[in-house]
Amino acid sequence: MSTGRARLEIGTYGDMHTVTTVAGNVKAEARYRDWDGEIRKVTATARTVSGAKQALRKKLNERSTATGLGTALTPESTVAELADAWLEDVHIRTDLADSTKDLYRRELSSLVLPAFKRFLLREVTVGRVDRFIKTQATVSYAHARHSRVVLSMMFNFALRHDAVQHNPVAGTARLKQPKVNPKALSLQQLELIRTATGTWRSGPSVNGPRPDGQVRDVIEVLLGTSDRIGEALALRRCDIDDSRAGDGEPMRVTVAGTLVVVNGKGVYRQDHPKTSRSLRTLEVPEFVADVIRRRLALLPPRADEHLLFFTRKGTPLAPNNVRRTLRKMLKDAGLSELKVTPHTFRRTGGTFIARATDSKTAAAVLGNTKEIAEKHYIEQEAPVPNPMPARHLGSLGPQPTRPRRTRE
Repeated sequence: MSTGRARLEIGTYGDMHTVTTVAGNVKAEARYRDWDGEIRKVTATARTVSGAKQALRKKLNERSTATGLGTALTPESTVAELADAWLEDVHIRTDLADSTKDLYRRELSSLVLPAFKRFLLREVTVGRVDRFIKTQATVSYAHARHSRVVLSMMFNFALRHDAVQHNPVAGTARLKQPKVNPKALSLQQLELIRTATGTWRSGPSVNGPRPDGQVRDVIEVLLGTSDRIGEALALRRCDIDDSRAGDGEPMRVTVAGTLVVVNGKGVYRQDHPKTSRSLRTLEVPEFVADVIRRRLALLPPRADEHLLFFTRKGTPLAPNNVRRTLRKMLKDAGLSELKVTPHTFRRTGGTFIARATDSKTAAAVLGNTKEIAEKHYIEQEAPVPNPMPARHLGSLGPQPTRPRRTRE
């Protein structure tokens, strides 16, 4: 008994048939099962049989890759194809900032694709992903963690599109973060850095344009606010409240945005900081207020939205340029071994606040939770030995012997 025509799988087509049209051309046709389950006839016409079949194959292949996101994923798709489809999905999401989308793209390109782009989805196993992440962790915990996040999101996307049966990242071993005690600068180190940044390229023999002092001023703002570099560079005239200076009250600074760098868009100000907790108003010490007043004096009048820090062209001062200049300043002063970055000043400010008050207060200034502040920003003090245990344990020692009396 005949079992009838075999049922087509979704995204596949049946045998091709050709017929000669009245005009003398050749028409090729085939049955194709679309992604909605319906079977439709697809045709293509050319002057020859081989040309018609070739045109039909092209048409069918284009149809098989036409889903809502532009790519039909199957277990036979490559990781590179999955990456393209996932990035397209990321691009149209409205819940992600442009800087986050750009970060995913860069981490995918630099960390994940070099190792996985030629694998088929069915070849990406738990064991293969686990070995990859563990290998990366031997070099950098951050790279391993970022790779794990990107791979997991990609394969969750593939799972939602029925291209895989499970997410291979879910079965990998948990990453153990190495314990690192945040390091703050001492007052002596701060003095060396201030001298280096304040006198850089200031001698009579210096050729070319002299530094404008912005990096030096940025450092003071970072120290006095514990801001992230992007937050400090995003400060505007309207974020500064110095109205109570005549009453001896401190200046207030509102952190309401951050600078981001996005591929294709360059550097621009984002109208909100990194997290909702990062939106905060701070009272700043007088040495920071003096720097900010000096910066305000350079701005055009009534330019409320103007940034405090800017290039000669009036554009935002890129965080990477500040980092690069700071490294050059420290190298020229022989201080490279301090390994100072803009984040070092954030940790230093957080540590000084925590030691003078408590971790909760420091976390509020940093715009973090207490747990995050203690883990990443506050250097732990060396414990002071308690003398009492030694005194109590002294009673366990041998008792002093009495001198024997001798007869005269």
